[in-house]
Amino acid sequence: MFYPSRQALGDQLALKLNQYKDTDTIIFCLKKSSLLSCIELAAHLHAYIYVLQYAEVPDPFDITRSLGAVTEKGEFVVNPDISQGEYEYISTDFMSLIEERKREAFSEINGERNPNPTFNLAAFNNRNVILFADILQTSFQIEVALEILKAYSPAVISGAVGNISSQVSDKFLIETDGCTYMDILQNNFFDDSHYFDQPDNYTEEDKINMANNISLYWA
Repeated sequence: MFYPSRQALGDQLALKLNQYKDTDTIIFCLKKSSLLSCIELAAHLHAYIYVLQYAEVPDPFDITRSLGAVTEKGEFVVNPDISQGEYEYISTDFMSLIEERKREAFSEINGERNPNPTFNLAAFNNRNVILFADILQTSFQIEVALEILKAYSPAVISGAVGNISSQVSDKFLIETDGCTYMDILQNNFFDDSHYFDQPDNYTEEDKINMANNISLYWA
């Protein structure tokens, strides 16, 4: 499915998620590239925004993929495309290198601007949480988000995505209390921007500022 803009995708999903309007819902934005859609959705639902922050750790055997990711709290999440047996095999041979790269990843996060400067993670308790992305091709971000949410007790964890691959949609349904999609794609994905007629002309800093302003407005 194609969209005029990322904002238009947010508008369309808002119509399908109207039950969350004015319920103090938190939209957990899985990708910074999805922030424009997320902001539009949050404005419709009068919801808060939390932006996922993590740094990937490269695979020592295959530099084209990630071994896992480090969260802002320093927790490590294995790439769901890598089996536990494969991870153990890699970590046995490269333990010291992997640990060093974990430290580098955590340092990278600390060197970035915090996209959630006023957000108290305890707010996830007893709230509806929507895991959101406009285009989702991998379950990697889902795994990282769920690792963060393990420490809390949301009332509901649901998913909302514009275009999603069929494999990831199955994972999402298993891991959440329910999902809403605009389109499930069976074939290989193009680059995310391929699905939008209008380009995203905002800087990452601009989008983070807008997301924070939305959250402060409903605080």
